[in-house]
Amino acid sequence: MKNLILFSLVLFFSLPLFAQDYYWVYFTDKNAVEFNPHEYFDQKAISRREKNNIFLYDISDYPLNGTYVNIISDLSTEYIGETRWFNAVAIFADMDAIAKIGKLDFVAKIEKIVSAPIMCEYESFSDNESFEKTYKDAILPQLRAMEGEEFVRNNIDGKGIRIAVFDGGFPDVDTHYAFAHLRENQQIKMTYNFPKKQENVYGWNSHGTMVLSCIAGIDRNGNKMGLATGSEFILARTEINSEPAKEEVYWLMAVEWADKNGADVINSSLGYGADRHDTEDMDGKTCLVSRAANMAAAKGILVCNAMGNEGDQNSWKTLGAPADADSILSIGGVNQESGYHIDFSSYGPTADGRMKPNVSAFGKAMLAKPKNGYGSAFGTSFASPLAAGFVACAWQTNRELSAMELKSEVEKSGNLYPYYDYAVGYGVPQAGYFTNKKYDKTNKLFEITTDTSDVIISVRNRELYEKVLLYYHIENVNAQLDYYSVNEFSLNSGDEIRIKHEALQGGKKLRVYCRGHIEEYKLAENDTDKLVDTDKSYYSLINIDGQRSYYNKDVARDKPSAFGVNSKFYILPYLSFGLAIPPDDDGINIQYGKSKNWQFGLKYINNVSKWYRVGLSIDYSKSKYFYDLVPIIPDPSINKTQAFVQLNRMNFEFFQRFRLIPGTSTGIGTYIDLGFYGNMMLKYTDKQTTTYISENVTEKYSYWNNYNRFNWGVQVKLGHGVLALYAKYRFSDVVGYIPPSASTPPLMSFPKIEAGIELNLPLVQ
Repeated sequence: MKNLILFSLVLFFSLPLFAQDYYWVYFTDKNAVEFNPHEYFDQKAISRREKNNIFLYDISDYPLNGTYVNIISDLSTEYIGETRWFNAVAIFADMDAIAKIGKLDFVAKIEKIVSAPIMCEYESFSDNESFEKTYKDAILPQLRAMEGEEFVRNNIDGKGIRIAVFDGGFPDVDTHYAFAHLRENQQIKMTYNFPKKQENVYGWNSHGTMVLSCIAGIDRNGNKMGLATGSEFILARTEINSEPAKEEVYWLMAVEWADKNGADVINSSLGYGADRHDTEDMDGKTCLVSRAANMAAAKGILVCNAMGNEGDQNSWKTLGAPADADSILSIGGVNQESGYHIDFSSYGPTADGRMKPNVSAFGKAMLAKPKNGYGSAFGTSFASPLAAGFVACAWQTNRELSAMELKSEVEKSGNLYPYYDYAVGYGVPQAGYFTNKKYDKTNKLFEITTDTSDVIISVRNRELYEKVLLYYHIENVNAQLDYYSVNEFSLNSGDEIRIKHEALQGGKKLRVYCRGHIEEYKLAENDTDKLVDTDKSYYSLINIDGQRSYYNKDVARDKPSAFGVNSKFYILPYLSFGLAIPPDDDGINIQYGKSKNWQFGLKYINNVSKWYRVGLSIDYSKSKYFYDLVPIIPDPSINKTQAFVQLNRMNFEFFQRFRLIPGTSTGIGTYIDLGFYGNMMLKYTDKQTTTYISENVTEKYSYWNNYNRFNWGVQVKLGHGVLALYAKYRFSDVVGYIPPSASTPPLMSFPKIEAGIELNLPLVQ
């Protein structure tokens, strides 16, 4: 028993010291390495560099110093991979190895890998949806929202554009009908499976199959599911579920691989956010994947990345990396019914105030699934590839555009441009912008006027439409939004919005958009020297007359909550069930399979970091210990005597949580808890049942006895998501007296070890 106590204490205090983890090791230089770009790069990559005036011998493309790599590999538990662009290797190592590596002259710095991916799929797909309807120009509504028929009519299908797709696998892409045209025309040029270090990607997670179909798939009736059916593709498997810390490495390696092999566009329906980062990290600079996405742009590649599906999570009201990267297209989701933001799509801005998303696409898509199936699914995972297919077609219309120029043009093609907000960006890109379609901009439906106290937005000519959506925002002098709103006007609604002058003071700009018309308004210069009272909500400054406010957001007040699993702190109700474990010390015949303990209570957990947390818990428990009672003075008339002792206790625990793996749907991840607990006895009850042979009756007796009121011990838990296994050891004795059968009643103590299962119920993410 002493060894058990010693082991518990050592484990409790020293576990963090011996933990191994994933690290980036950055080198100081690339001395003594050789590089031939004409041997290393695909010809399309060289052509891209030449078109964009990118130096072929840029040091970022040189390989790593082989001697450095070998030394680090020998000191590591596992060598994961490397990045040329950032001159670093990824390793798995313990603290002792890291200390040695940090002293090497050629090591510039060491960083812990702090990213874990989430595939941006919101719900499982629906099977067997009807595809019998033939849509105009042989495309689905998800493409018509982007005026995809304009590209089809002009024979624009992304030809000449090479698209890289990063995902968790592409099962059945080599056999599925939806991709027959890609196989027949040899449009899949290359594949690589980074976790397996092999070329085969046609297995594993079907997410990639669905994503690819939103770029270039064709359904069973010949309708396009994606616009870029003529593009070339290179497919990379980068994501695995069991070792999330490695996936940042695979993502980086895939970006460099895509660059090397001539990609023009990258689609990444992945996000690295809440599980291992804080909202302030979403600044486009902190996360290495975001820096890599910007580097890709510098190499002439346009990255399309999903914003994420955390829009309905109070503690993470922002996007995930690399969607925070400045030089990429970050794609949000819109509702196919309303044409505006779909509730789960993540919001901008970035932590440093930049506008995201850039544009949006449908957050629900019709797509292909394995085994020649079709269905629908929700998520910005599918908005991003819809936009990526659009980007390929847009680039086909003008191959002279650079990646950054194309990014700007796609933004300008948004159906709301130049209005924007942090829910949908500039809206849904429109193909007509690139095919010189003429738009009818008559019938302006609003006007802006002012009186002595208010700016008035009046809606008119509503009888022309069943429903009118009017968008407006208030932009400050830093080109950041303080407020934005979308309002629905119908025949039965009011017809104006009043905004107090105070809301526009300090040089702020009101921008209003409705059905292709946009107008800006600013106060006169002599009215702009005041600032809005920061304690006053914008809601109190705006009077919406009668109509439904479809969506509004007071940005300054709508900050991520500190309460949530991946935020500063959270509270968990929990319920546990455990069994007593042998041995007991006094020889009482405990019925172990029957003796049990129920607990229910609350935990408070403070997130010191994404890996380390501390917590307090309080709960109420009811324990029953069943045992066989042998009379001290035998009575031949007694056939059997059984008893149980019920203990009602209030328990308190302080514990440390070491999170091992993030990424479960609850946000809790896989963890170890180590804690000390104490309890106070509220009630101790003995009950016994005696069955008499002669009369075959049962008599019950209830006894109250003396007992130890306060007890303490240690507890360890191994948990994943909402479930955890626990074991606890009690140092102090819980003793009572068996109901007296003699002048000196026997002493009774209870088992000190208990093991069981715990269910946690997160209140909010």
